[in-house]
Amino acid sequence: MSPKRHSPPITSRACQFCRVRKIRCDNVKPSCGSCQRHDRQCVYVVDPPRQRPSRALINAAHRQRRAAESVIIALKNADPDARDAILDSIQLTDGALQLPPSLAGSNVPLPAAPAPDASLPSSTPNDEINDTTSEDEEYDPTTFLSRDECGTVGIFGPSSALHARSPVGLVDDGPRAAAEPDRYQLIAEAALQRQREPDLRRLATIGGIPSELALHLLDLHWNRQHHTFLVTYRPAFMRDLVTGGPYCSDFLLSAVFACSSKFSERVEVRADPQRPESAGKQFFDRCDRLLAERSLLTHSSIPTIAGLLMLGSTFNARGQVSKGWLYTGFALRMVFDLGLHLDCREVAASAEDIEVRRRVFWAAFICDKLQSLYFGRPFTIQLREAHVSRDFMDTFEENELWAPYIDPQKPADYARTHPHLPTRIHSVTVFQQLCSLSKIMTSIIDRFYMAGATGSKTRKHLAQIDRRLSSWYRKLPADLQFEPWADDGRSHATVAPNAIILLTTYNALIILLHRPFVGSGHLRAEDPPAASWERCITAARNITSLALAYRAAYSLRRANYMLSYAVYVACTIHARNPAIRESTRRKEASSPLTVCLRCLDELAIPNCGVSAPAEIIRRLMEANGMSIQTGCDPTTQDPFKVDINLDFQTFPGLDFSPGRLDHDNQLSGFQDFNQDLDLLFGFMNEPDVSISSIFNGVGPC
Repeated sequence: MSPKRHSPPITSRACQFCRVRKIRCDNVKPSCGSCQRHDRQCVYVVDPPRQRPSRALINAAHRQRRAAESVIIALKNADPDARDAILDSIQLTDGALQLPPSLAGSNVPLPAAPAPDASLPSSTPNDEINDTTSEDEEYDPTTFLSRDECGTVGIFGPSSALHARSPVGLVDDGPRAAAEPDRYQLIAEAALQRQREPDLRRLATIGGIPSELALHLLDLHWNRQHHTFLVTYRPAFMRDLVTGGPYCSDFLLSAVFACSSKFSERVEVRADPQRPESAGKQFFDRCDRLLAERSLLTHSSIPTIAGLLMLGSTFNARGQVSKGWLYTGFALRMVFDLGLHLDCREVAASAEDIEVRRRVFWAAFICDKLQSLYFGRPFTIQLREAHVSRDFMDTFEENELWAPYIDPQKPADYARTHPHLPTRIHSVTVFQQLCSLSKIMTSIIDRFYMAGATGSKTRKHLAQIDRRLSSWYRKLPADLQFEPWADDGRSHATVAPNAIILLTTYNALIILLHRPFVGSGHLRAEDPPAASWERCITAARNITSLALAYRAAYSLRRANYMLSYAVYVACTIHARNPAIRESTRRKEASSPLTVCLRCLDELAIPNCGVSAPAEIIRRLMEANGMSIQTGCDPTTQDPFKVDINLDFQTFPGLDFSPGRLDHDNQLSGFQDFNQDLDLLFGFMNEPDVSISSIFNGVGPC
């Protein structure tokens, strides 16, 4: 059998005579009319393959088109006086448009970019204002892959001594686009797996505990924690729980039990039946044993990453700051070790694998940024590394009807005290919006809360990031829009708790963006932005309204730590507002500061670490003549010690030793310390605040 002939990839066939005369020749017929008139047959030749344009050329053309569009729109919308400035700011280099930062990616006219500061490094992808990083067409993930002679793929970039390209090379297919068959397959498998879940009740034990208790904790997890980060992919987790597959492990299962125990009211999950804050201790201890006995920190796996992220967040909520920080740090290292930041087929074998890797990466990205805000420390995953698609293929949970979990052992009590109609959870959409919001969060941290940030360096970025936040809010899907303070008929609508958490996080970012420039903020100036204080007041009021709506609909007993942090950030503004401080002094129950502190007291039940910042604010209030009875029971001791100091070693310029306190119990150099204390705890210290009242006697609830 003769070998099969392969034609060139891109060819052109045409009659050599007709082609000259620009007459299209039908290659099915032996000759065309033109050739017949000249008494000859069509003669066909195969043109050489046309050179296909490189990806670089295509991307360059796209960039130039976008640049031209930005210039045209800016010129069209600009005033006549501003047009000359815009034209002067544009440069042509080798025939390519070079736009200033004020025009790049913006459809609104902005003033010409200021002259660059020679003391600052050149702009990096972390400085981007547009949320387009994950769709960057120039990104080539295979550059950071290495495959040895045996075909094993490793995550080693070109600079590594371990980087090796195999003789056959790596397939450069770029980020994999979601195919419709993959979507249908994942959704169908999710539905089938959900139908199999009741079969688990036939088992005697799950993870070493009675199946009834195990399923109770799993139900709590799927009802609340799961919808925050989607770090556990339910179909694969529940399937592999039975089959022993790769997406569930003893460590991850124990982490789920440990983290969901704080939402349970059963005494079986408590180390001490009389102390709710001891819930889950047996599972936390088992996680520690498994990490040591199986050396889980010496090799990376997706279940280990998911378990560490969950434990890290829960330890933070419990006040175990250092442990939570380190556990999350291990998980972030494993993200890079497994190449979860590379969205390509070389490291993902199936559609399910792609889905799991995308979800775990973005869960890690969000946890990284939230911890950075909580502790005022640098984050790990840069924006330039967030090239993973947010196009999650399995949308089975998106339109599920959600209702608060009711313990089958106490159905009547909970149903009577918390009546609720089912509402759609919109789990995937909320998670996607949180991913997008976390990228803006990264810009806020990078610009305003990193070492070396000053008012002069950061002021120019305030308006840009504020517009980006406002744009994010305006583009929210209608199903996620919820404004209980508005008198437009939507105030009585109900949204799922994960949507409320998303909105409180957005308002907290508004405050964190503008607060450094007002009062004694660490970036304060003589001429603070006129709108910053008003933006902070409005956002704090919105957080208070959302927290009350959450409390009325679901109670705060099963709320996560993200809501606690947002309420705390709102308190930092309420405590600065003279009108609210006066109403608090008069002990008005409706005072927003009083309301928020009561919410923090309730939030401290599942998240006992919340008691520490609540006590700090109370002591500041007492120093200013605003006394509110503490919500903590002094007879209750927390088995998980709260790290109230928040690692002051992070700020070596501050000395909290007794020798620094003078005879008036005031910290020496109080005015210099004021700015740093605001950066640490996020509130403004009035000149008459007794600093010793903050640090003396503050302990866990």
